[in-house]
Amino acid sequence: MSTAKRHIASLRDEYAEMTRQRIVAAFVQTLEDEAADDVSMAAVAKRAKVAERTIYRHFKTRAELFVAAGEWIEDNVFSYIPFTSPDELPDIFRKLCKRFDRHPHLARAIAMTRAGRTVRAGFRRHLIDQHRKAMAPLVRHLPAKEVRQAEALASYLNNVLAWNAMREDFDMSSAEIADAIEWALTTLLKDVRRRDAAGARAGKTGKSPRKRSTARESAGVE
Repeated sequence: MSTAKRHIASLRDEYAEMTRQRIVAAFVQTLEDEAADDVSMAAVAKRAKVAERTIYRHFKTRAELFVAAGEWIEDNVFSYIPFTSPDELPDIFRKLCKRFDRHPHLARAIAMTRAGRTVRAGFRRHLIDQHRKAMAPLVRHLPAKEVRQAEALASYLNNVLAWNAMREDFDMSSAEIADAIEWALTTLLKDVRRRDAAGARAGKTGKSPRKRSTARESAGVE
């Protein structure tokens, strides 16, 4: 390929990527403005200033667009904050509350609408896995049921759903919500540590729900 043709191909790719990003941004803006259970591709196309068929040239299915929108939101709006210990979660949630406050309509949309929940599905799976890993050192001597409960509570306290529910149902400010979540998480972790220490003294070794499930599957138990 000649230098001129490579340059043209490069410009074409660059333009295609710009169009793709414009479509994703338009989708997120439409979700934020309308907060509807479904997002019309016609509305997205109008906002992105492209033909509706152009959307499907860049995203073969709605699902592909939803995944891209979730990644865009994670990268540009409600960025993932890494953690290795559940003791870090109260401070992380406090930072997230400030971000939710800057984009309250988008935060509510991803919490409450069907389209929003679909958009954040991949991010939530990743976050749940991170909560599971962070909780693991604290639950070595707990039975699988209590491990599952502890993981679930930690994960869903550190969640836009908690922010939205307390904001809408109790008219709480983000600072008040962060204080309440800190109290809940601190109480939870204190009790988990107490139970785990009691299990250790009794010589118990717990199995995580995932390991127990894998063992059952290996044995052919459905």
